[in-house]
Amino acid sequence: MSTVATDGEVTGFLDRAILGDRSGAVRRVLDLVDVGVPAASIIQDVLTPAQHEVGERWQRREWSTADEHLVTGVTHAALEALSTTLPVDTQGLVLTVCAEGDWHGLPTQLFAESLRARGQGVVFLGASVPADDVATSIDRHRPDAVTLTCNLATAYLGASRVIDAAHGRGTPVIAGGRALTAARSRRLGADAWAPDVDAALAVLTDWRRRPPVVEPQPVRLDPRALDLVLQAEPVAAAAFATLTTTYPSLADYDASQREHTHRDLVHIVEFLAAARLVDDDVVFEEFLAWLTGVLTARGVPVEALTAGLAALAPLVRDIDSGAHRLVTAATSTVS
Repeated sequence: MSTVATDGEVTGFLDRAILGDRSGAVRRVLDLVDVGVPAASIIQDVLTPAQHEVGERWQRREWSTADEHLVTGVTHAALEALSTTLPVDTQGLVLTVCAEGDWHGLPTQLFAESLRARGQGVVFLGASVPADDVATSIDRHRPDAVTLTCNLATAYLGASRVIDAAHGRGTPVIAGGRALTAARSRRLGADAWAPDVDAALAVLTDWRRRPPVVEPQPVRLDPRALDLVLQAEPVAAAAFATLTTTYPSLADYDASQREHTHRDLVHIVEFLAAARLVDDDVVFEEFLAWLTGVLTARGVPVEALTAGLAALAPLVRDIDSGAHRLVTAATSTVS
């Protein structure tokens, strides 16, 4: 009997998944259950790192978007099969949900099933659930808490809406996910931050002994950052128009390349707004490093990104001076 999953299991699972061998990949997971590997270990040591590897291979352009979707679908199937092996006797109840606007449902489902594998009662609501629907679900299920994941910084506003909805029902919120830290979670109004399943369970255990005081007032976010969120599309459109004169190479772009350029400008503004919403420059800096890597892997010269940042700078200046500071600094440092 084994109690751990080996590194080779990740490679083996991905080898089957990329071939579209759903049944073979799922069978590998269930074989681990049959030899005594706990479900929590399989989620933590096989399925979660497998999905991380999917993202890395897409970013390096080793796998296409179609490949990413294929393998993610197989991981979903494996997780669903694994969930049928979990115990039905659980303690307490939490609603687990993605932030409104965050469609990365699989990491959240992995988290939810990890909680369930360790004996915590869970209702998983899925990806990008509107705040009003979260409130309705709280009324229906009467959970002890909401566990909210946010894997994309552009969903910070949606995360705050979910937190406000939960607080309006007197329900505390534990926040986590790739895009959150303890400080960012506090800025958005969460009652606690958990970097992993163990931390979330520790918070829930503590709350059973000492329930937290839930403040019903909505969280107050910087109005300038909120304005930047609302103006992301028109600001990007204006910057794109500027690029037609300041970046001559744009004239040689085909329709698809021009559309990608426009969308990149929108994302830059959205991440500027996200950084300002939580007052954390690192949010934008990390995004810019990621975008630089993606563009480089796709043969886009760094000069294109620099030109885009320069076009955006004067447009965000009158909306939010903090965002203007960030984009101006990035214009001179990106490489």
